[in-house]
Order: sequence, then C-alpha cells, then structure tokens
Amino acid sequence: MLADGYGLSAADRAELPTVIEQATAVGRAFVTSRVTAGEEGFVRLVASRGGWPYWDHLQEWLTAHRAAFTAALTGPPPAP
Repeated sequence: MLADGYGLSAADRAELPTVIEQATAVGRAFVTSRVTAGEEGFVRLVASRGGWPYWDHLQEWLTAHRAAFTAALTGPPPAP
C-alpha cells in the first residue's frame, strides 16, 4: 500500500526493503546516542522494548526477509 500510495517506480520498489533497513539502522544510531547521553526517556524506551536485543532482532529480521519483501513489491499484483 505504501509503494502504491506513493506511486513508486519498479526500481524504487526494488530498493524499498534496503531503504527500510537503512532507516532502522539510522534510528538505532540516533537512539544509541540519546541513551549514551543519559536521556531518561530514551533509556526507558529501550528498556521497555527489551533492550538492544530487540533492535538487533528487528534488523536481522528485516535483512532475512528482504528477498520476500522485494518479490512482493516487484512481482505482479495479487488477483482480486
């Protein structure tokens, strides 16, 4: 729906899973910097999500499923 809503080209659709992985990595780096600075809200956020293993699992999951996401985004549309 996101790709359709933005009218992404076939090339952009093929890149979207990697871009999502990159955005997740950037988000983690941002949160890491806030936690390192001791910002209590970010410390609580990380703790409430299960700590850094949550972020690691999310990144690993996205990477492991990249081919499936790419195929779904670039393949023929589902039958009605």
